Amino acid sequence: MFSKVNSIDENKMYLEVFGDAWEFNDTDYEKDRTDRYIMFTEDGEVFGAFAYTLYNQRIGSTIENLYSFKENVKEINNEDKITIEITAFAVKKKFQSPKYFMQSFFYMTQELMNLKANYCIGLTEPRLSSLLKRVYKKNLSVLKRQIIAEEDGTEWVAMILSLEPVFTNINQYPILKYGTFNVVPLT
Repeated sequence: MFSKVNSIDENKMYLEVFGDAWEFNDTDYEKDRTDRYIMFTEDGEVFGAFAYTLYNQRIGSTIENLYSFKENVKEINNEDKITIEITAFAVKKKFQSPKYFMQSFFYMTQELMNLKANYCIGLTEPRLSSLLKRVYKKNLSVLKRQIIAEEDGTEWVAMILSLEPVFTNINQYPILKYGTFNVVPLT
């Protein structure tokens, strides 16, 4: 299960994930209108969090300083298409395993479907980008590798996910259709 953050108490759970996973400077929940989500294990424990924002075609993404999606990705500048930007993602250290990363992708995909998104853009760490590529296959394109953030030297990969083929052919993606909590391994 995942839940949109709707209160200061839920935001504390959201921030706890980031505090556990990596150093995170957050903006004020009361002022920031980014949609935040917390993700739960089968037992109801918070294991991860993510945040989405609607891509603004006028000004570009919130991360234009690292990669100019506005200038380099023409698909997302189409007024008839909905592009969602992943602005934050983390899984608590004790849950950093393929099972929980895959379950995260399931939850995130479910919300992208609910939002009727056509594209999803974001910057990811190199290891996570490899895992995402295995899940979304040819629908996920790497736009640029080895983007280095000046403030902390973190390395990022710019990516775009074309969602229409994923949603249309969801049966080809059992992890995205059912999640890892519900997929029974073949014996």
